[in-house]
Amino acid sequence: MDTVSGKVTAMISPHSTPASDSEWASPGQASAPLLATSAGARVVIAPFVVKLSGTGTQASHVAVEVIATDADTGRVLWRVTLRPPEWDSAGDLQATAVGADHGVAVIRVSTIDDDSSAAYGVDLDRPRQLWSVDEFEADAVTSQTVAGALLEDDEQRPAGFDLATGKRLWQGSVGTGVGVSTVGPRLHVRGENPDNADPYHRLVDARTGRTLHTLPADLGDSDTDCTYDGLGVMVCAYGMGGSRVAYGLDATDGKVLWHLPDKQADRIAPKVTTAWHGRVYGETTNGAIALDARTGKDLPSPGAAPLLVNESTGIGLGDSGLTAYPTSS
Repeated sequence: MDTVSGKVTAMISPHSTPASDSEWASPGQASAPLLATSAGARVVIAPFVVKLSGTGTQASHVAVEVIATDADTGRVLWRVTLRPPEWDSAGDLQATAVGADHGVAVIRVSTIDDDSSAAYGVDLDRPRQLWSVDEFEADAVTSQTVAGALLEDDEQRPAGFDLATGKRLWQGSVGTGVGVSTVGPRLHVRGENPDNADPYHRLVDARTGRTLHTLPADLGDSDTDCTYDGLGVMVCAYGMGGSRVAYGLDATDGKVLWHLPDKQADRIAPKVTTAWHGRVYGETTNGAIALDARTGKDLPSPGAAPLLVNESTGIGLGDSGLTAYPTSS
């Protein structure tokens, strides 16, 4: 979509029939596409769960069709088909393009209830499947590593795999609600201690799994939403209504830069929608707000609380649909 005019410039759809046998999933339900580079060209990677019809004695089965589309022209460049494990028989699958680095994209395929998950590495330069890891919920790609939650023997633990080979590099201790996200070259690993359900948040080296910094204990539970602003600040927010909390942390050393609410300064915490290049966007009962990502100080209101933002456009979602706002006048 052209963010200036709102015109749809290209439509990406699977060649095969979308598949879904679940009452909780819409047929052809698609996740957000991924912008990457393939053979020197900017491409949009989009995975779809599809049904491949059998012929003769060959049974029909569910597969994942990964499509690469030229980001400038909308022309389909290639398609790669992935075959999930046998737990795909119910058809209640979802596919997500997790991330890409050094010419490899990671596709996560999981059941709607997240009981089972597998990850696939796709070579973007010579389109093909490179590797697969079963019972691994891939969440983040950075520093030639894919990280997420390893699901073994009804237990969860954070783990990292080499992006080129799919070889396991490290694994952490058992926890519950394990999740991983990128903070630049670092990883934000979160979860709960299985013994007492106490939440934890850590900054972790992507290649070794070594904990670099333990983040504040009161950062919230494992569902706390954290966003990296792309310039060195990690913004975490949780809660609802008057119990909201927001943190700004240095993504290098985990130092707390600011914390809201601040009763002494009579300041409340916003609902954070996103952060990008030194600016935090969100809203309070007073309307849309913007904060300086490093200091937490109020900036002039942008008039909107976008969910997506880059150097030219902010995109928000309201009752009337998508609305685009210029990031500068």
